Amino acid sequence: MPKQLPVLSIFGPTGAGKTAAALDLANKLIAQKKAQGVDIISADSRQVYADIPILSGADVPVEFVNFTFGDIALHGIGILKAHESWSLGQFQTLFQAVYDSANKQQRAVIVVGGTALYHKQLLQRDPHLRVQPNAVLRAELESLTVEQLQERVEQLNSERLRSMNDSDRANPRRLVRAIEQESSPVTARNKMVESPEQAFFLVTAAGSVLEERIAKRVQERFVGGAVAEVEHVLQLPSVSEQLRTACGFAEITQFLAGEVAEQTCLQNWTQRELQYSKSQKKWNSQFPAALTNLLQVLDSVY
Repeated sequence: MPKQLPVLSIFGPTGAGKTAAALDLANKLIAQKKAQGVDIISADSRQVYADIPILSGADVPVEFVNFTFGDIALHGIGILKAHESWSLGQFQTLFQAVYDSANKQQRAVIVVGGTALYHKQLLQRDPHLRVQPNAVLRAELESLTVEQLQERVEQLNSERLRSMNDSDRANPRRLVRAIEQESSPVTARNKMVESPEQAFFLVTAAGSVLEERIAKRVQERFVGGAVAEVEHVLQLPSVSEQLRTACGFAEITQFLAGEVAEQTCLQNWTQRELQYSKSQKKWNSQFPAALTNLLQVLDSVY
């Protein structure tokens, strides 16, 4: 029976170079014959949308065809339509399917990007996280106020509502998800199989470097097709709230409506990316044991 390979989690703030680090690590794992191939899974909850690859910064290298290049394959990018939703539980399901297949073939699995929450709870066994989105229930809850949603959560599980922080209590999307999870029968909450080991790697850079990279990247995405992507999405009959909250979407929407000039749009988008980067740093602080040099510790992991 083949040995169970560890999962390598690469996280860090926006603009730190996580994708490049993941590809570099993947190539070295293959070159050093530590794995037969590498499956890289994006942990970004916006890159899953097929309609916004430029806006979300999917950053698929040009040499990849159908998300595959040589012995390296990418997963979790461009797999959803604009109206569909994505959750941590769905991400776990994607991960498990990729990992099971990769482990049989002695391929390494690297999870990269996104929020540290996805990395931290990747192997979480809480069955609530495995509950799939319920379109009928969501449609029923759509017209309810925040207070009414809170009451529904209270009725289903009073402890769940008390455990939510103030931000989540005021967030309709989080409340709907809580109702969705608590309303699901236990039998529908598929449990995960035996979990592999997980090694965390932090990729970061100085604040001034991140600011410069983010500003440059926003400019490149704006002129490189992000505006056309948003314009296309706005014409669709239904768009998920999750897609609409992608950095740059609201800012470009205002620009297309003539509410702000191009320069203001770029400034607002850049500022939002910087704020997101700061919030990521708060999540990153929860991983004090994370290793900062991927290559020096490669031998201790594999």
